[in-house]
Amino acid sequence: MELKSQNKNITNLLRFINFSEGSNKLEIAENIMVSPAALTKISKKLVADNILIEEKKIDDKGRKKNILLINYERFLSIGVLIGAKIIEINITNLKNENIYSFEMENNYKNNFEKFSETIVLYIKKIVEESLIPLEKILGVGVVISNDFIIDNSIMLFKEDKFAKFKELVMLHLKKKVYIESQIRALALYKAFLNPKYKNFFLIKYDDIRGSSIIVDSNLLNPVVSHYRSMGNRHFIVEPNSEIYCDICKKRGCFETMVAPKYLFQEILKENNYSERIRLLYEKMSFEEFIERAEKGEVLECKTLRKVAKYIAILIINHNNFLPLDTFLLSGKVFKSQLFISYLKMYLQEFQLAEVHEKLIVLDADSDEEKKIGSFLAINYIFYNYHLDISEDTEEIL
Repeated sequence: MELKSQNKNITNLLRFINFSEGSNKLEIAENIMVSPAALTKISKKLVADNILIEEKKIDDKGRKKNILLINYERFLSIGVLIGAKIIEINITNLKNENIYSFEMENNYKNNFEKFSETIVLYIKKIVEESLIPLEKILGVGVVISNDFIIDNSIMLFKEDKFAKFKELVMLHLKKKVYIESQIRALALYKAFLNPKYKNFFLIKYDDIRGSSIIVDSNLLNPVVSHYRSMGNRHFIVEPNSEIYCDICKKRGCFETMVAPKYLFQEILKENNYSERIRLLYEKMSFEEFIERAEKGEVLECKTLRKVAKYIAILIINHNNFLPLDTFLLSGKVFKSQLFISYLKMYLQEFQLAEVHEKLIVLDADSDEEKKIGSFLAINYIFYNYHLDISEDTEEIL
């Protein structure tokens, strides 16, 4: 059975119904701008395929209405988050609610084909033991954590090493696979959860550090080409730095300059590698570091100012060449009023005071971030209507 081609009207319909948590045909037609006749044809097909459910509800005025709802249990999605030490596997419904969660130790030892086979066979075992029919599985989304990328990205993305992974999933599960880095997958999920953010730059700074760009609610470019051109993707924020990046092969890039271990190395260097300073910072968490800065500790304040400056430079670079409406800031450091004041100070110094109004600090949600893998398949297959429906049906608008 061939996959249905993408249909913009269906995509808009499904996204609108999801965001509004159900709606009647008149409201849907007005919001996605299709004729009532076209909407009737589309909805009839989706109801027949059990993708939409039609329910009768009574509104506040006592009037009966037919409401279209998404059948979130129609398909399940498999998400894989490859961390440096742990691989997390989630199976979710179409609402991205967890049905099953599993963990396995990451024993990657430079043999990516063997590594891929181990993960895929483990997923197959989970599916079989959970008695999930293969036709109920939508697809597989794989997210590679920043730590794993830093250790292995040159080897992994020099060519598409995930081709073997995709072959194995197709062999054992007969499903499509979508692969993204952690920060890019998170940006895509944020765009879905907040439809008002259509063109934005996401900056994340805590245990996960990095940035990603969303234009017209989509990622700017595919993950493999993104990492093949990694040298062009890392922005230089400190040209005279001696700190070398193993990924982009340049000195002074943003990703390297804001990494906590390098910040602490700079502190040690500035203090002549004092044993007292080394012992003080050796086991200090970044949360403790921020707390000390907010209490007025000079070294910590100086370091936070440096990070704020680098983030301001990053914002400037992107604000100059992309039509961005919003800058989303995610991470513990952005909850610090001291840090935000430093950031705004540098933006003003760089004559970008108008960017203040574009800054939005997001609430942290660790559970949400664990499900970004399963969302990849939901996004690319379900909401773009690349569905393999078992019954032969006529092509719809």
